[in-house]
Amino acid sequence: MRRPARHNATRMRSVPSTLRPWLLILPVGAALLGAAIAAPEITIRLVPLLILIPAALLLYEYPLAFAVLLVATYGLGVDFELARMASSAVRDGTEEAAASGASEGLGALGAAVVKVMPFVLAAMLTVRYGFASAVNWPFLAFAAIAATSIVVLPMGRVVDLPEMVRSFLGSTAPFVLAFAAAPRRLWSLLCKGVVAVPLVSAAVGVLYDLIGPHFAVDPIYGRFQGMHSAPFLAGFVVTAIFACTLEYLRGFRPIWLVLGAANLLVLFATQARAPTTTVALFLLLVFIAARDRIFPLRRKADLVMGGMLPGLIVLGPAFLYALDRFIGSDGEFNYSGRDVIWPYFVDAIEARPLFGYGLGAGKLIVDPDDPQIRLIRSNAAHNEYLRLAVDAGVVGCAAIFAGIVAWIWGGTRRTARTERVVLRCALVAALFHAAFDNVLIATTGVVQFIWFTAAMARSRLEVRTAPGAAPLPSRPRRGAPAAAGGGGGRRGAA
Repeated sequence: MRRPARHNATRMRSVPSTLRPWLLILPVGAALLGAAIAAPEITIRLVPLLILIPAALLLYEYPLAFAVLLVATYGLGVDFELARMASSAVRDGTEEAAASGASEGLGALGAAVVKVMPFVLAAMLTVRYGFASAVNWPFLAFAAIAATSIVVLPMGRVVDLPEMVRSFLGSTAPFVLAFAAAPRRLWSLLCKGVVAVPLVSAAVGVLYDLIGPHFAVDPIYGRFQGMHSAPFLAGFVVTAIFACTLEYLRGFRPIWLVLGAANLLVLFATQARAPTTTVALFLLLVFIAARDRIFPLRRKADLVMGGMLPGLIVLGPAFLYALDRFIGSDGEFNYSGRDVIWPYFVDAIEARPLFGYGLGAGKLIVDPDDPQIRLIRSNAAHNEYLRLAVDAGVVGCAAIFAGIVAWIWGGTRRTARTERVVLRCALVAALFHAAFDNVLIATTGVVQFIWFTAAMARSRLEVRTAPGAAPLPSRPRRGAPAAAGGGGGRRGAA
C-alpha cells in the first residue's frame, strides 16, 4: 500500500518553537500601544500588569532564568531592603507615606515576594513538566493544621481569613517546590545556586555600604550582616555549607572547598552561634558517616593535613572573632533574649498542650511593645518546636516534623549513596538548628528546603537514567508468571 506524502505537513511547521510566544506578544503589544494612545490615563494604571504579563511568558519559556532570579532575589535580600526603605520613610518624616500606609505596604511587599516566588516556580514547572511522584508530607501536614485552625481552633475566630492564608503560604513556601517535576539541569542549578546566596549578600552588602546608605556591619551589635541581618545571613550559610559538601563529595573538585571556605568566612563574621554549631555538627556527622566508597580515607587525610595550614591562616582570625561572642566579654553565656521569650511560649503550650491555638498564633504570644522585647529587637520564638507547639499543639508539631523526616529520610532511599549520607546528615543538623532559630518560617528555611528538594530530585533522575540502571519494579499481571529478578518496568525520563 502506498504511503501518503508528508510534504504538506512538513511545510506547515515553519515557525520555530522559541518564536511562537512572540506571535501572541507582538499583536497584543500593538493593541496595547493603540490603547495607550487612545486612553493614556487608564493605560498608565495598567503599566505594572502590562510588564508582568510578557515577563511571565518569558520566564515560563525559560524556567532556568526564573531559578536564577529566585537565587538572586534571596541573595540580594529584596525583602530586607524594602523593609529598610519603609522604615527610613517613616524616620525621615514622610508623614504622607506613613499615613497612607505606603511604607507598611512596601515592607509587606518584600515579605510577600520572597514567599510567593517558590509557589510561582512550582506552578510553572507543574504546568510544563507535571507533578513529582514523591509524597510531600510536610506540605500536607501544614494543610491539615491550617484547615483545623480555620474550623476548630481559636485562631479561626481571632484573625480573618486573609491573615490565615498568609500564615499558611509562609509556612508551606519551603515545601511547595517538591510538588513539581523538572529537568535535571534546573535541579542542579538550584543545588549549586544556594551556595551563591550568602556570598552575593556579603559582596553586594560591602559594595552598597561603600556607595550608599547601608550598613554591612550592624551598627548596634557590630556583626557582619551583608544585605540581610546577621542571623539570616548565617542561616543562608548553613545551607551553602550543606550544598558545598554535597557537590565536593560528588566529584572532589577543589572549587567547592574554596566556596565552602568563603562561606565559612562569612559565617564567622556574623558571630552566629547556633548556625556555627549546626555547621560543625553537620561536618562531623559527614566525616564519620561517609564510608570509603563515598569519602575515601586518603582524601580525608589529605583534606585535614593539606587544609590545616591554609585554613588556620585564612579562617583563624575570623574564628577568633566569632569565638568572642560565644564566650562573651564577661565570661557568661548570652542567650540573646531566648531566656526572655521562651517562657511566654512554654506558658501558652501548657494552657493548650495537645492541639494548640491555630496556625500563626506564635506571632501573637509576645507583645512587640513590651520594653524587654523592644530591647532584644525580636518577638520570634527562635525555637521551631516551641512555635509550632503553640500553633498546632504537641500533636501537630510532632506531625510536622515527622512529615519532614519521612519526606527526606524516605526520599533518599532512591538516591545515590553520596546524596543519601549528606542529606540525612543535613537533616539531623537542621533538626538540631530548629531548636535555636526560626528555620521554617524565615526565608532561610525556604532556601534550605528548596535545596533538599532539588538535591533529592536531581539524584533520583540520575539514578533512573544511569547506564545499566535496573528498571523500576512493576506489579505482574494476574495469572502471569513472575519474571526472574522482580519484573521490569518503564524507566523514568529525565
